[in-house]
Amino acid sequence: MPLDERLNPVSAATEKQIADLEKKIDDLKSEYLLFFNGESKLPPEKKREDLEKAVRKLVYGGAKTARLDMIIQNLASRFSLYNNLWLKKLNELESGVSAIQKKKSFHPPPRKEAPRKEKEEREIYLTLNDESTFERLVAAYRELLPNSGSAEKERDKIITTMKTKMLTHNLVEARVTFAVQKGKLSIRIKK
Repeated sequence: MPLDERLNPVSAATEKQIADLEKKIDDLKSEYLLFFNGESKLPPEKKREDLEKAVRKLVYGGAKTARLDMIIQNLASRFSLYNNLWLKKLNELESGVSAIQKKKSFHPPPRKEAPRKEKEEREIYLTLNDESTFERLVAAYRELLPNSGSAEKERDKIITTMKTKMLTHNLVEARVTFAVQKGKLSIRIKK
């Protein structure tokens, strides 16, 4: 038995619970993606409800350390963000609002055009509800740093990194500013 488990067996059990719940969140996310893409007939509602109960039980169970409390709160926030997105999409499907109709009716707030400094700065509006915004993000990134690596691998890494940052900060929508300063890329996220 490792020293950590002997000194604090509750902490070790909680960390195992957290790891299990993180895996379940990722699995559930995959199942919802399959459902929303039409590859699955029914949404995994029972699994979502069970996972919601498990996360709530972990949150209200109380952490024994500040570190575990922070980890639990991050897990709960991550699940909450996904849960809200899933419920919103399910509601849209039930009410008949298609993604195409929504895209036509949605207009991002007008952005102020800042004077461009020879292609050294870009601002991109991102939303987790529209994949095309992430494609514009990749295009802007490549325009600022054209010789930055293999195209497909780089594209996936950029999109995954930005989605992770948005989820970490509980943002469904954000403005991202890219700037090249002294040959390095600076990225800022604004609500």
